Amino acid sequence: MISHIDGVLRKKNEEDLSIEVDVGGIWYEVTLPDFVWRSFEATEIGSDVSIETFHYVSERQPTPKLIGFTREIERDFFKKFIDVPKVGAMTATKALIFSVSTIAAWIEQGDTAAIKRLPGIGTRTAETIVAQLKGKVYEEAMLNDEGFAAQPAPEAPPTLSETQQLAVDGLARLGYKPAEAKAWVEQVAGDGGPSEAEDIIRAVFTLRNQDIG
Repeated sequence: MISHIDGVLRKKNEEDLSIEVDVGGIWYEVTLPDFVWRSFEATEIGSDVSIETFHYVSERQPTPKLIGFTREIERDFFKKFIDVPKVGAMTATKALIFSVSTIAAWIEQGDTAAIKRLPGIGTRTAETIVAQLKGKVYEEAMLNDEGFAAQPAPEAPPTLSETQQLAVDGLARLGYKPAEAKAWVEQVAGDGGPSEAEDIIRAVFTLRNQDIG
């Protein structure tokens, strides 16, 4: 059972809301509920991180998964949450888009309408959550956490073409910061610029050499 990880943040995988943490040369991939991911957004690659983890494996999901939290009490709440019938670990991971304090307060208040805002949670499940957990999560409701009580703002539409994004990804693999790589690609790949990813990367190198010179 892996219950805690201290290490260096090496990678963020935004598509599946996971991070990769280097612990003495071994990288652990940790899946994060949405509210935890939001708390990590400002954490830079290379930073030291400390994560409470829930080690999950089941017959349907034979590959072990680590689900991460910033606080032990958040992991404890997660364990209570998945004990509710029809709320498994994967359902809970996707459902927890608000802070634990917010969701726990809804449970203690019996606010099923608010609980139904959680992805994958319908009316009957919300009622079951309240019936099973009300009176048991008052400490979590008092937690002084980030207090996310609203859904994250929708992402702005992508400004890069697929080929340009490939060029950004290629520069990121070479060690450049994604924001910096994106700015360079946008600069060299405008109207009349190179259209292939490799050509865009070459143009970026040319631009950088001119700036350095």
